[in-house]
Amino acid sequence: MNKEFKADISLFIATIVWGSSFPIVSLALKDFPPYSFVMLRYLLATVMLLPLCFKRLKNINKETVIAGGIIGVTVFAGTVLQTAGLVYTTPSKSGFITGLNVVVVPILIAIIYKKFPDVRTIMGVIISLVGLGVMSLSGKMSLNFGDILTIVGAIMFSIQILVVDKYATNVDILLLTFVEFFATGIFSIIPAGIIERFNFNFNFMSIFGIAYTALFCTVIAYLIQNNMQPYTNPSHAAIIYLAEPVFSAIFSTFIGDRLTGRTLVGCILIFLGMIVINLKVIISKTMVKNEVGHTG
Repeated sequence: MNKEFKADISLFIATIVWGSSFPIVSLALKDFPPYSFVMLRYLLATVMLLPLCFKRLKNINKETVIAGGIIGVTVFAGTVLQTAGLVYTTPSKSGFITGLNVVVVPILIAIIYKKFPDVRTIMGVIISLVGLGVMSLSGKMSLNFGDILTIVGAIMFSIQILVVDKYATNVDILLLTFVEFFATGIFSIIPAGIIERFNFNFNFMSIFGIAYTALFCTVIAYLIQNNMQPYTNPSHAAIIYLAEPVFSAIFSTFIGDRLTGRTLVGCILIFLGMIVINLKVIISKTMVKNEVGHTG
């Protein structure tokens, strides 16, 4: 088994774990405030990661702290909005709407770097937006409040992808991840204290949800991503990550989240739009390899 195949399998496992978190968080939030949930999740993840990077902390530098802090802001905003959105929308819809970050990224690149997207990207964006409309718009042509929060959260996760691309270079990944978790947890203290007044209504489900997302969806999944993704083709990773909303929908059926016909059609359209955008990457990579092969 070569390194690339191991990396693809590892990232696929991480994607399954991320997809499984949506129904678990949804159940936990029935009796637990969302901002406090995010705060405890990331502070606990920071504590869990501490033994792995304790000896490295003496080598931490200004660049790592700044990069981790900036990334932490985007993770904080995206996670808080996504988690709060789960209070008002279903976990399966949340998973698919969150997956829109794959569509939003090329739009942000076009705005920030003045690079107009190509036809395939435009097609993918349009298909995904139509899917979002079919899935989320009610008969009164209005978006569910949870859907709106989740959409904004998806935009923040898109910004996170660009921020990581810009700042996460020439730094210790383990220390960067530690600072990212710590910053996210610290930022979450503000809404948890001001809005929720640290109202912790602990029960089995909330404790399980915080522990599960902190260990599996945060520490383990992020470490898998940061360590294994460099060994695989970026286009492989992008396609693998597209499975997250699919698994969120599958796992959500176990808690009674029924997929209506309209929701299913919307989800399929969003997924199709994401694939169209990422097929552009695969085709481009293949053409480059063919050209290199011919010139050799």
